[in-house]
Amino acid sequence: MALLRDDEIRRLLKFLGSQIQDSEKFVAIEDEMRGDFGAEFLREPDILAFFPAEIIELADNEVIWKLKVISYTRLRMIQRGIKLEAVEKLFEKFLQHCAENNLIINVGAYTIFGKPALRASSITLRIDVDEVSDFSGKAHTVTIFIGRGDSFETEEILLS
Repeated sequence: MALLRDDEIRRLLKFLGSQIQDSEKFVAIEDEMRGDFGAEFLREPDILAFFPAEIIELADNEVIWKLKVISYTRLRMIQRGIKLEAVEKLFEKFLQHCAENNLIINVGAYTIFGKPALRASSITLRIDVDEVSDFSGKAHTVTIFIGRGDSFETEEILLS
């Protein structure tokens, strides 16, 4: 049994207000979120359908990084008040950290701890680098998750 905090529910409802036109359905979703099993409700495919996956492209030198933010991650970002820009900035800090420390980013899992900006809250990004290629025009692809999640066999990076 997991309850959602009121501020999390308000953020989710604000987002869903632009997605759901049926007021009865909207009220039913709010009731579910405020119920004893609100956190479990957020894992349902019917609710995840309102949070589409997004692809963000970042250029780093001559490399194009395609960051895939899956539906569940998008939901968690809205729930916690994390903007896409914050994820982009933290990923850029990760790239900068790797370049400064001569670290090669390989296919695999990474857990990144850090703040996207000086006064921002800390974020934990769990990324899966799905593809790395040095061929011209071929993008590196990364799947983004928010929170520590399953950090088993991930490389942990602490950014200051």
